[in-house]
Amino acid sequence: MKVPQLHVGAGSTLGPLSIFPVWTSGPGSLGISTGTHADVAVTELASGAQVARLTVTNNGPHPALLLEGELLEGGQQHRTCARDVVLGPGETRDIDTFCVEAGRWEAGETTHRRQARRAPLNVRSELANGPGSQRGGNRQGRIWERVGRFDAARGASATSSLLEHMDLFTEGRNVRNRVDAADGPTALEGQRGVVIGLGQQPLLLEVFGTHTLFRRHYRQLIDSALLDLELLPPQALASGPMPGQRARDFAARVQAMDFGTFDGGAAAVEVRSHGSLRSRNIARAAGTVSAAGIAVELPTRRPQLAHLTGWNTQHPLMELA
Repeated sequence: MKVPQLHVGAGSTLGPLSIFPVWTSGPGSLGISTGTHADVAVTELASGAQVARLTVTNNGPHPALLLEGELLEGGQQHRTCARDVVLGPGETRDIDTFCVEAGRWEAGETTHRRQARRAPLNVRSELANGPGSQRGGNRQGRIWERVGRFDAARGASATSSLLEHMDLFTEGRNVRNRVDAADGPTALEGQRGVVIGLGQQPLLLEVFGTHTLFRRHYRQLIDSALLDLELLPPQALASGPMPGQRARDFAARVQAMDFGTFDGGAAAVEVRSHGSLRSRNIARAAGTVSAAGIAVELPTRRPQLAHLTGWNTQHPLMELA
């Protein structure tokens, strides 16, 4: 299974961010709900709360997509999804999560809110390293370290809460590098993804299977990326826009990836059935590019990507101290 043909358009700037629209040659609607349009309930495990697991239930009439890095707010502590998840109508499943609030474990709080917000790229980039990366274990500790960078840059949160930093940033409090998300480019007709560059280098390419799926998450992606600017040194903020050729070259490297056949991938990756829809998580690393997402298969169509994020693992933000 390969990435469909990617077409990268002309870029725009939002502060030091360079944002390039991406279109794909894939087919149309997948019948999947996502973002705030997905009716998904999130709770702590009935058998007893665990940092690394939550229970999710799709209460809607259509399959639902939760994204890697999507924030699950409340409960005994705030979490983020460890990887993409598809749920069929009525399906309940325990999913892998990471904590983004190291200083709170509030017994008795069992339910979470979903606002479809995404973790900043500084935090999401740790998810891209994957459990089998050369960096080894204790990914939870490294995610806490990345959240702690906002404590150091913006003033400490009482519970080292990523959500508190995001809320204060949205309110315009303690902001060093003010950039208004409203000045960012709007989603274009048919657009399914973006390449984001920072410091004149590509950082990520994120693409969805349909324009609707992309539009449900685009504004949250840009909002979360702006918080990352609080961590950057002045030279990175003043580096200027990224050349378009670098965006196109990075897209070509992601497009060249082959994730194997839908049913014949890594034995540890389960193909799940959700009524008429099947899903499978995918991941691949090639050189300095790491990509992960989820593919789906409908009865009358070949398997296709529902969501994919490709990271430039050599970008300074991946290792920002």
